[in-house]
Amino acid sequence: MEQLPKQIVEQKVDYDPNDSEAFLYKFTNLLNKKIYIGIHKGKPFDGYMFSSENEDFHKDFMDPNAEFKYEVSQYGTYEYMQAVEQNMLKEVNAKDNSDYYNNSNGGSNIILPNQNLVKHIVKSIQDEKSYEGAQVVYTPVKNLPKNRLQIREFTRDPSHIKKLKDRINDKSTLEHLLVVILKDRLYRGQRGDLVVDGNHSIEAVEESKYGKSGSIPTIYLQEHNHNTLPDDDVDLLALRFNPRVENPRLQSSHEDIARQVCKWKVNGLDTNSKEVQDLYHDFHLSKSEKAKVSRIANQMYIDITPNNATWINYGAGQEKKDMQKIINREDASVFAKCYSTAKYNAWSDLYDIILHNKNNEHKIKTYKVYFYHVNQEYKDTWIKKWQSNNEYVLDELFKKHKIKREFIYLKEKRDKLSVH
Repeated sequence: MEQLPKQIVEQKVDYDPNDSEAFLYKFTNLLNKKIYIGIHKGKPFDGYMFSSENEDFHKDFMDPNAEFKYEVSQYGTYEYMQAVEQNMLKEVNAKDNSDYYNNSNGGSNIILPNQNLVKHIVKSIQDEKSYEGAQVVYTPVKNLPKNRLQIREFTRDPSHIKKLKDRINDKSTLEHLLVVILKDRLYRGQRGDLVVDGNHSIEAVEESKYGKSGSIPTIYLQEHNHNTLPDDDVDLLALRFNPRVENPRLQSSHEDIARQVCKWKVNGLDTNSKEVQDLYHDFHLSKSEKAKVSRIANQMYIDITPNNATWINYGAGQEKKDMQKIINREDASVFAKCYSTAKYNAWSDLYDIILHNKNNEHKIKTYKVYFYHVNQEYKDTWIKKWQSNNEYVLDELFKKHKIKREFIYLKEKRDKLSVH
């Protein structure tokens, strides 16, 4: 390894795990802070120092009291290093910058993305709500560009639009939204006003109840703000307006929130209580989401409260299996079923019975239904409204077919399976 000249009093040479063919280096004059950036096809410490022809750099470097720092920070192909060098030099306009020794801004056939500029634009707009004189204005929705362009990679997300729309309908305002438009942009061969952020917001506003009559916060970047950005950087700009976070959090689901509300209901709170409504507000639930969570919480409450736990559900679990065994043991002349009084409809059974007797020698002589009630409300409704009507109609229909009707009501308590 070649020994560095004594002028280099500091060095920082990063390790190259890929054994690349070229590298980018930087000299910093520690006495006046001037910088020289260059590239070399080869390896660090192979005898090469620099290829600068800048006389000031030569003079300062050869000064007996010179103190320089030498850094190697990037490796890659020679063509890629050319592009990196050009990007770094153009970013500071090194050839006309008194803080640099470089006589030119380099040259390359590879176009690298302007990551730093794009990040600066996005950060400025998101943090300051402005960029180089462009400020937020309130654009009447009806005055948004009718023939606006969209980013080529824009993917419409209906669920996101619905959330935005619900929020607009609930808040009756568009203050929380922001649209960013590149004015008079030539993009992919078309010229027009290009929306780089806020496409979903615009669609949500246009689909909302009253949003179309409002004004939406908008930042218009004029042509001089974006004409140096190639189309690929414009795509990158749109992408960076919707970044992924380093440590994403899993949002609480509707069921998670409902579970908490259910616990409060058990303790005596109602879904309309201030505590529950504050919880909904803190979790930014829309009006429709609040209704949904309340329904889920109420059902959870019904499922766990003792008064309802005594009602046996013969349509699920072990009770269902036990009932099926009883039905399977019935005589062949008996058509037997088990139904909840909440869902009973005899039409399908009538159809099957009549067709069976038409096409078979061995006739069905008894129609037997094992009934159970889901809760007291359904039991009361059945007795008051449906029981006698069903019995009368079925008896009349079965009379001429010589079929007997038999309704059996199963026990409501969860002790053992029996009939009465």
